[in-house]
Amino acid sequence: MRHISTLIAILLIASYGGAQTIVFNMVLFGDSVGLSTITKSHPAPGEDLYVLDSHIKAKVLWITRENRTHYEARYKDGKMVSATFSEINNGKKDKWSNIQYDGSMYQVDSYHGKKSFKEVPTHSIGSLYCDVYDASRKRFFYEPEADFNELNFPDANTIEFRSSDGNKNVYHFKNGHITDAEFHTTLATVYLKRVK
Repeated sequence: MRHISTLIAILLIASYGGAQTIVFNMVLFGDSVGLSTITKSHPAPGEDLYVLDSHIKAKVLWITRENRTHYEARYKDGKMVSATFSEINNGKKDKWSNIQYDGSMYQVDSYHGKKSFKEVPTHSIGSLYCDVYDASRKRFFYEPEADFNELNFPDANTIEFRSSDGNKNVYHFKNGHITDAEFHTTLATVYLKRVK
């Protein structure tokens, strides 16, 4: 009996501790310029933790630009409880947001200032990359700007949205899983190609 209890405990720990990692090669003007890695783990029962780290270094209009992005979002029973985002360009923190659920509202402290909102985020950057594509979700929470965006579906395997910072984001799927993405900014388009 003791061995069965030990086996059950090991299986439970393994199921909650198992992580899914996806890696993308970042391409700009046809050149590989960086990597983006996102991991989904289950630190506790009913809890999902998404962590994204990206690093890109490239010349744009004769200027070398280096960008690092870090993102974390924690969900409990399918609802976001906290998220952080930071973007560092050439050593300077340009964009950031901290989002925390206080039990009745979401409190935001970001580079735009402070605000609060009540709508519960159930779908955001992490779930878009790591979870199976779900066309029934029409709204999306975008942590970098701490706001909601409407999703468009140009075809059965594509999601796109224009974020409030003006960028057009396009995600492509095959069999419900992300294969690549495009980020159209004012200066250039960055392509992500899944490598793992």
